[in-house]
Amino acid sequence: MKKCFTPKRILIGGSLSLILGLIIYIFADNYAAYTTQKFRTMQDPVSTTQQINLTGLRELLASGGSAPLFRELKDQLNHVSQNIIIFDARNQPHGYVKGIPSKFFCYHRDPSLRHLQRRLIYTGTIENRPELFSTEKEEAQKYGFEYIKISIGSRYTTPDENVDEFVNFFDTLPEKTWVHFHCDRGMGRTSMALVMLDILKNAPTVSLQDIISRQHLLGSEDLFDVSVWEGGSYSADMLQNRKKFIEQFYNFVCQRKMGGVQRWSDWQKAPEGKMRNSNV
Repeated sequence: MKKCFTPKRILIGGSLSLILGLIIYIFADNYAAYTTQKFRTMQDPVSTTQQINLTGLRELLASGGSAPLFRELKDQLNHVSQNIIIFDARNQPHGYVKGIPSKFFCYHRDPSLRHLQRRLIYTGTIENRPELFSTEKEEAQKYGFEYIKISIGSRYTTPDENVDEFVNFFDTLPEKTWVHFHCDRGMGRTSMALVMLDILKNAPTVSLQDIISRQHLLGSEDLFDVSVWEGGSYSADMLQNRKKFIEQFYNFVCQRKMGGVQRWSDWQKAPEGKMRNSNV
């Protein structure tokens, strides 16, 4: 019987283990945050034993996800025949390097060793080289998408002018246009934007609770869950303020559809737009 553990086999096995460990170290650091994970559309199956009103949900031509790899997103949206607009909800500076979101290489702050190794493997240099960057708009257009950027808050309250811009964008959006929302990880700001769109289109026919629930079942965060996670990045105040904003936005849209104040910023200045509890 041949020996299983010869010096040669031990050396080969040890080398392979070292290479595998190095690959995992370099590339497995939260890689899902830099791909099209968390992808969902408003036509995905909703599985629940609860009685939830799905009125108007399937008619929303929208999807959401994390910072996209556009070559993957193109495949994920290959069933869409409509014009597609990429809606970037982030406020941080960002771009693309070799088709990959620049955050993967940590160009936005001091890099760790693994980020330097990624840079070297993908770009041939560890230096921050602006000429290697393309903007997200350029990257999106390369794959046939249109692009708009409106920063939406999740940890902070969205500024009034951004809410006005959001509402105006959908007021003037041509029919049969598909909108794909994204932020970094496809959760906080993407969830906010998808819920806001659902409210714009379906309040007051659908209750806010049903809108929150059905978006959560599709993969968004539960914006009514204000429990603080251990080790999470949201404080109790952030979660409460986020919930309060969504309640206010629902109230705003309901009164708007009844012929009331049409601009969020104007409504915020009016007595009925002040911070208050909501029963919706």
